[in-house]
Amino acid sequence: MAEKILIVDDDRYIRLILQKKFSSQGYTVFVADDGESGLELAKREAPDLIISDWMMPKMDGLEFCKLAKQDDKLRFTYFIILTARDTQDDKIEGIETGADDFVTKPFNDRELLTRVKAGLRINALQKEIVELQHQKAITELALTLGHEINNPLGIMMLVLQVLQKKDDNDTIAGIRKELRTVTENGNRIAEIVKKLSSLDNPQLKPYLKDSDTNMVDLSGTPQG
Repeated sequence: MAEKILIVDDDRYIRLILQKKFSSQGYTVFVADDGESGLELAKREAPDLIISDWMMPKMDGLEFCKLAKQDDKLRFTYFIILTARDTQDDKIEGIETGADDFVTKPFNDRELLTRVKAGLRINALQKEIVELQHQKAITELALTLGHEINNPLGIMMLVLQVLQKKDDNDTIAGIRKELRTVTENGNRIAEIVKKLSSLDNPQLKPYLKDSDTNMVDLSGTPQG
């Protein structure tokens, strides 16, 4: 699937030039003429990279960048500001807002394309890191559930098998004792699930001694 680039500029000529240039490079290109419509389009299309002019009507490039970076779907989107402003203070202001790069107008086509390619590589790496973290979190949770729940669940199943083999001569007291064991281990499982859902700041511990694989440490502090 082609990477998506959003171009936001109130100058129609610049929009057309950049749209033609990046479309010819195989990218899917969207355009908007101000930050307000650009933000709506960005939320709808989730581009991999945004090129935005700084000075625009309705919503300027910095406000657009700030709002985009606050959106969960757009926070890792690489954001390039096009601007005629080139002072150090301007760049600091832009970086503090969340911009990833600046290109000064009038810009060099080859330089802009190089920066776009670099930005897209960074965006792809960020997505890969997020995916790896997601996979790692699932693995850690699965190991936690398997390790913590397997023991009480195994006891419950064993006791239930014993109960199935009892005959009519077994005493009520004996059956109740076995049922208490089932109840106690069922409560252990319920407590594990409760801890997992209420940990305020989950910590990890090695799954096995000297292991690089982790599981959730259920001795952590639950939320109040």
